[in-house]
Order: sequence, then C-alpha cells, then structure tokens
Amino acid sequence: MYQGKPTALVGIDLNKKTGSYELRAEFSNGDIIKKSVSVDKREKIEAPLGIPEKLGGNTKASQDKLVSTLNEDNKKLADIRTNVKSLWTEKFIPPLKQISVTSDYGYSRKTGEYSIPHKGVDYRASEGTEIMAINRGVVRITTTLRNHGKTIVIDHGQGVMSFYLHLSKIKVKVGDVVKLGQIIGLSGQTGYTLGAHLHLGVRINNIAIDPVKFLELFK
Repeated sequence: MYQGKPTALVGIDLNKKTGSYELRAEFSNGDIIKKSVSVDKREKIEAPLGIPEKLGGNTKASQDKLVSTLNEDNKKLADIRTNVKSLWTEKFIPPLKQISVTSDYGYSRKTGEYSIPHKGVDYRASEGTEIMAINRGVVRITTTLRNHGKTIVIDHGQGVMSFYLHLSKIKVKVGDVVKLGQIIGLSGQTGYTLGAHLHLGVRINNIAIDPVKFLELFK
C-alpha cells in the first residue's frame, strides 16, 4: 500500500522487445485487473569512453579485462536477498541535495571494440559529497569492487533496490536499517571512473531501470 492505494512496481529491461504486453494483477480477494502496457523504442546513443591509467589505460588487454571483470562485479550484485514486504512508506528522493545529471541511463559506452550499456545514472558530485539513502531500507552489501569501486546496496523490499557506486567512504554496514535521507557514504572516484561522481542504480526484481524516471514517479 502506498498513499492508501495498492501499488506494484514492474521493471522493464533496457533491451526488452518493443510491443504491447498484458500486465495482470491478482488481489487476495480474487479480483483480477488487466492492463495493456506499451514498450516503446529507446533511441540508442553511443559515446566513446576511455579507461583510466589506474585500470591499465586504453589498451586491448585493458579493454578485455574491463569487460570480464565487469561481469564478475555484476554477478556479485545479482540475486541479492530482498524483503518480501515493502520497507518504505514515504516518497523516494534523490541521493544528493543538488542534482545535476552528467551521464544518462541507457546509452552505450564505446570502449575499444566493446559497447557497454550504462544501466544507471551519473550525478555530478565532487569528492567527499554526502550521499543520502533514497528511501528507508536494509543495507545488503557494502564492498569494494574493481570497476564499481566502493559500493553500497540498499534493499527497500519487494524487489526494489538502490545501488551507490564509486564512493570514497562508506558510513553504513551490512544489516543496518537506514532511514529516508540518511547519510550513507561520501562520493568519490573509486573503480572505473574518469573523475569524481555518484553512479546511482535502481533495480526492480534484478532488472536495472532508469533511476531518473523512477524518481519522477514520486514527485
């Protein structure tokens, strides 16, 4: 229940085939609601992105290692346990007091012969900027990964999770229950970055969606 109404959040994958799909909701009293949902084509934008020297620079070997280790990082962040009940009742909020998008969700980063989809959003944030939890939840992961850098994952329940990457400092631990707007860490440039910023990811049932569109639902 959200604002007195039964509410469901459904993630649509970036590469979902376009077309019309039936969305079906069944309530505990047996009532069924059906609705047609249209998945439209997203413009595919590709832009070059180099590899920093700390990860080997722009060489073929570095490109190969980047892709293989990205897959390893993503496996560690897949299938995270989620609470069966919603842990939030208030609106989701942005993770920073001042919001400026520097890299959108959905575009592809051309790195040598590889094209890597950007499944989150990057916000401008100088080194050490305070990062807030976008809603109440339980901290499931605090770790440092080769490409994602210092990373926090918060479970908001019912499959909804938020991911905070490239941090310089983590201020929470696994198992902590965080409040809406609580400071959980500081921005940085750890991992695969060309400068300090915050990468925010949002997943619904392990499907990475556009965080900007997600937050717009709660304005």
